[in-house]
Order: sequence, then C-alpha cells, then structure tokens
Amino acid sequence: MLTLGACGGQAYWDQIPAVTVSAEELTLTAELTIGPPKVDGTSCYEVVNREVDESASEVIIGVQMRNNCASFFPWEEERSNLVGYPLKVDLHLKTPLAGRSVLDKKSGERVTIIRS
Repeated sequence: MLTLGACGGQAYWDQIPAVTVSAEELTLTAELTIGPPKVDGTSCYEVVNREVDESASEVIIGVQMRNNCASFFPWEEERSNLVGYPLKVDLHLKTPLAGRSVLDKKSGERVTIIRS
C-alpha cells in the first residue's frame, strides 16, 4: 500500500503587513493579497481562522488561509502570473485599540496601523 502526503489544501498563516483601524477602534481590517479567481469568478482562497489575542499593551492578530485550488502533489508545478488580488478581512477587538501596538502572528513583526 502506498500512502502519499498531500500538500494542497493545507491551511497556512498569512502575513499581515498593515491594518486599517475603524473610527471606534474596535475593528482592524487587514488587506491580504491572494491569487487570481477561478474561471467561474469564485476564489480559490478561504479564511479558515482569525485570531485576536489582546493584552494591555499589544494586540496579536492572525489570519489563517487555505488555497483550495493548490496542487495535492508536490511534484505538480503551480503557475502564477504574479498578479495579486486584494482580500479584506475584519478582525474584531474586545476593547478599543487605544494606542496598543499590533503584531503579526506569523512573523511577530509590528503591523502598520492606518487610521480611517
């Protein structure tokens, strides 16, 4: 019996370089870059998890994605035209941002905050 380890469809944490903060400072909107839509216009990418971990001094945010069109076999070549498409993802805070720093879960780096 031969068992193959599948690669396609596995969830991954996407890096969040910047977020836009709502006027009431309770929603952070991340704009991620995803690949092109399928021929029928629907997206291959889905958000499978959102994490917001708040403390008094910082907020750590993460968005976990899955590419449902990715190859299941590592030897198959994935082609890209290097064109990115925006995907906006809202992350909701329990308390207003109020000057706290925002960090990316994947990289641990500080996220740029854009005021709306």
